[in-house]
Amino acid sequence: MSSLRSDISTGHGARPDLPSLTGLRGLAASVVALAHLQDTPGVFMWHNAVDLFFVLSGFTLSYIYRRETFAFGEYLKARIARIYPLYLVCLILAGAIYIGPFVIDPSGYPVRNAVADFLMQLAMLNAWPVIGSSVHWDAPAWSLSAEWFCYLLLFPLLILAKAPPTTATRLLGIVVASAASYTWFSCFFDYHLAEPQVHASIKTLSDWTAVARAVFGFTAGWIANACFQKRDGLQQACARFAWLIWCAVAIIVLLASRDMFNSHALVFVYPFVILAATDPSSASSRLLASKPLHFLGEISYSIYMTHMIILLVLFALGLLPDSWSLPMTAATFCVTLVVSTVSYFTIEKPARDWVRRLRPTLLDGAVRREAPSPDAAQ
Repeated sequence: MSSLRSDISTGHGARPDLPSLTGLRGLAASVVALAHLQDTPGVFMWHNAVDLFFVLSGFTLSYIYRRETFAFGEYLKARIARIYPLYLVCLILAGAIYIGPFVIDPSGYPVRNAVADFLMQLAMLNAWPVIGSSVHWDAPAWSLSAEWFCYLLLFPLLILAKAPPTTATRLLGIVVASAASYTWFSCFFDYHLAEPQVHASIKTLSDWTAVARAVFGFTAGWIANACFQKRDGLQQACARFAWLIWCAVAIIVLLASRDMFNSHALVFVYPFVILAATDPSSASSRLLASKPLHFLGEISYSIYMTHMIILLVLFALGLLPDSWSLPMTAATFCVTLVVSTVSYFTIEKPARDWVRRLRPTLLDGAVRREAPSPDAAQ
């Protein structure tokens, strides 16, 4: 959920910035925040924008890192610097509100469960199957736990693997990964797992849904990056027909908002949205790269992590309405933007820069990267 430019600085060698992808992150984070405002009118009742983050992460990490110079220790340090400091702050804030006498009844959430959940969240493992309980005090953090799985176990394998060799097989790979995500979500998603009350899903594979969404999204993004690197026919088609791809997004969202379609079908479109955004000449890419959306992308991670904290505070103060009016929605989102801007400049960015200045870890081995250029890729 970070901006492309900031992650680009961790890569090896100069690669051009893709500012439209940063704007795309900002748009997705804003949609997620608005979707979490209850009864928000119309198309903002759309929670599956999170899966766009998974595809973006697979794409951008593949864009940054090269197999020949990949050093796991440096890569891991960059990932920790990017997500953990703000994650930790939000975990502590959410826990203070969530498990106090504010949000849930402590008698229904045993202390041992709360302690176990805190420790698992501290290690970003609570969305992992088998070991995690799926409870997250800052609810959007489930996706960070799922991404952490991909950071540690999936991406190091993807960077060593060879992408499908032809345009046709790459297209097939994207479709298969998207279909797998859609099918898994449609068959096994169980929202009760995120509640602190003890709940056993009747479908065992429900516990794997979060990680499965991340794995399939990362994989689709990795293949999409191969299309972009080769400038193949699929990438060129997406660039040429960007308007058609965005029309598909609008139609799916509109139908889903009227309960006529499963919004998770958007996972089929996300890889093509990203490929379309890599062409700077299209109108949609220019809009995404505009200064307002680009700045929104810079603070997108803060938007994603802090908006639920704001909602928890409103709930604790008794100010959370039963039904959201448009002015209340707009005002809460504006507060989210202000809080996110402050958290970006006072917590996220300084902490990220501090962690990156730490001495390289022993995990780097003998491989070291060149000093990155200011415009190096994410």
